[in-house]
Amino acid sequence: MDKIKVMIVEDEIIVAKHIEDSLQSLGYFVTGIVSSGEDAVEHAARFHPDIALMDIMLGGETDGISAAEIIRKRYNIPVIFLTAYSNEKTIHRAKTAKPYGYILKPFEETDLFTSIEIALHKHRIERRLVEETENALAAIIGSAEEFLEDGTSKHNPETLRRIESIRNAALIIKETIEEL
Repeated sequence: MDKIKVMIVEDEIIVAKHIEDSLQSLGYFVTGIVSSGEDAVEHAARFHPDIALMDIMLGGETDGISAAEIIRKRYNIPVIFLTAYSNEKTIHRAKTAKPYGYILKPFEETDLFTSIEIALHKHRIERRLVEETENALAAIIGSAEEFLEDGTSKHNPETLRRIESIRNAALIIKETIEEL
């Protein structure tokens, strides 16, 4: 099995090297260490890591939370925040990036390992759920639209009304799934 690829986003080089050493001792492959949110987005596009460990406070114009949101939306890469900040405001803002974990520094290797493995497992399940749900919804919506195109020449108005309701409900679920 291929090693899991991890991107480290940390602007303190000593901390970044410690994280890299920990990851390598746990059997992960580090795709690189970057120190800014902008570099994190570029690195994600170029190397497609399986997961990113992201500090929140970074040099540059894009902080870790904003970078995590971009990386999740563009590349569907899960992010775990690895940070020294645990105040309520930071945590509230971090939640908007939909992270797969939040580890406070200093950390234990076992916490790092556990968080990465659980995040990757959750991400795989979510991806599968989204794919299967999208396929099922496409079938439901497509079938409903075929019935509706037939119109009253083949179906009574009450059946068409119910099929329209099913189609509308499926469209709402589809929109919700796309936001994940």
